[in-house]
Amino acid sequence: MITAEDLEYHFSDSDDYTWAETYYLPISIPTERIFGHVYVCTRPVLGSMSNDIRFHGSVSNTEFELLYCDAQFHLPAPKKFSHIEGPNGLSVKAVKPPRDYRIDYVGFDDTEVHLDMKGIMDPWDIHDPKLNPLAGKTHEERLASTSMGSGYQGHFDMHCHTQGTVKIRGVEFEVDVIDRMNHSWGPRPEKDIPPMNSVWAQFGEELGFRFHMHLDPTQPNGEDQRFAHGYLLDSGEVYAITELNMSTTRLGIVPISIEVELKDERGKEYVLRGIPLCGGPWRAYATAICWIGLIQWELNGKIGHGSLQENHALPVETRLRGRRWKDRIPLLSA
Repeated sequence: MITAEDLEYHFSDSDDYTWAETYYLPISIPTERIFGHVYVCTRPVLGSMSNDIRFHGSVSNTEFELLYCDAQFHLPAPKKFSHIEGPNGLSVKAVKPPRDYRIDYVGFDDTEVHLDMKGIMDPWDIHDPKLNPLAGKTHEERLASTSMGSGYQGHFDMHCHTQGTVKIRGVEFEVDVIDRMNHSWGPRPEKDIPPMNSVWAQFGEELGFRFHMHLDPTQPNGEDQRFAHGYLLDSGEVYAITELNMSTTRLGIVPISIEVELKDERGKEYVLRGIPLCGGPWRAYATAICWIGLIQWELNGKIGHGSLQENHALPVETRLRGRRWKDRIPLLSA
């Protein structure tokens, strides 16, 4: 169970420099085909923090085409996680933890973020067996079942209502959307960020999906993703997802088509199909490249939206893809 105390630091004297506590706070503007985020990763034992604020306006395979990017990896860690403040102009405050948050950012090139994120459900604790029937029974089983391993020693997901304004290089946009956020904590060695998928789909306040996938790039498409954990929000009630299959067609690193079949704890089945509206690669850690973006989802003729994060680990990918100048370049995987 997640409480207000989980918005403060969790580390102890026995934890080492790899301990991390993170926020992922997406900013979706579907009508404008714009997707951005505020990412926070604190390393409290080291006393350091990285922040990443960026916006995408196209489907891309390069960061050069971003609308805006302010990525800083060596900032001082805040004294309290419940109020992130840094010299880069970012403030993230848990105003009514664990559900409600305020984000303010004043950057460069006339770019600002001013948003309220209010939970429309209680945070979903991936390790709570009352919420997640797939949660492991022992500490080791719980970590092995998560899509992030030890990095998710603690983790919650939550659908929320995000309202406010975003200004990108002098152009202001209104934000009023059902979206999501998450918070994680645990040991997160930089060279061991695993291949994984993190997926969201929202169809207004009535229906939303959230699920994590293990990703194995050694396997063919359709067999390379294995369900880890997730839930759906249906008319205010939360149900665990118990079965899920996902298939992704990619052009290089870019997911161009996604098909999902899932079943919840009630036995109710859903089929979702997604295409990207905008997005591109993001490197939150030196040895991981994550394609992030805004996906348009279709479900029984209804159109929804949600963010996707597909993480590729360089130690894994270079073992598989490392090539010399005369080797063929694989692009399409289907």
